[in-house]
Amino acid sequence: MDIMSTRLPVENTDTVSLVCALLVRFPEIASMRSMPGAGTVRFSFAVSQRIDRTAQRATADAIEAHVGGFGFLGGEEPARVEIECESDRAMTFIHITRDIATFSKDELVMLVGLLSDRFGQALVRNAVPDEHPDEDPVAQEELAEHAIDALRDPAQSKSLVGFREEKHVLVYFLKSQKKAKASGRR
Repeated sequence: MDIMSTRLPVENTDTVSLVCALLVRFPEIASMRSMPGAGTVRFSFAVSQRIDRTAQRATADAIEAHVGGFGFLGGEEPARVEIECESDRAMTFIHITRDIATFSKDELVMLVGLLSDRFGQALVRNAVPDEHPDEDPVAQEELAEHAIDALRDPAQSKSLVGFREEKHVLVYFLKSQKKAKASGRR
């Protein structure tokens, strides 16, 4: 038996580079998580203030309406839109889970704009690395588009998470865990 034939396929490292490019392009994204098994992607945004339940519901309603309208205009109704808000004394995290099949870079631009308009300076924007003279905004847009396409790749089987730490973007593939049966208690 050939040992090489029993190895699991190596995930596409280009996907990691593209996800890094996506997070660099959108400094408003606190973290993202791709879940290919569920066919979803989750973006998290941080707001540097506590948002009460009424404002959380209004924010979720606005996001749902914008995503629905965006899908209607594009001729593709979103299959999944979930919004969760978590608040503590000083921060609120807004988690948006979307089906990757109908999600697009343009929708992400719209979501970032909506949250920027709603929360202004309270929307946390991660520090952007010092600009390099060779950075091209058009190329960044193309890389962000390719990143969304890479997340749709059916060969992508592992979940990944990307986030920022200071001025660095980190992306990790997550090991899939087998569901274990819980042991009974006596």
